[in-house]
Amino acid sequence: MSISKHLPDELLKWPVEWLRIAEPEEAEHLSSTSWDTLQRNHPDKIIRLSKRRVGIRVGHALMLAAK
Repeated sequence: MSISKHLPDELLKWPVEWLRIAEPEEAEHLSSTSWDTLQRNHPDKIIRLSKRRVGIRVGHALMLAAK
């Protein structure tokens, strides 16, 4: 099974490090935004890893910081 079946075309062009899932604390640091704000304003970018673990792609957190 290839990775292209699981990622949108836009993400396939990103550097590999940007595809990594960042924990909430790291996401806050990368985006300069609180985790609550990220969840409220960008729920489409939140990835649920398990029942209790959530994160956001490093690339998305960096792009949100640039806005």
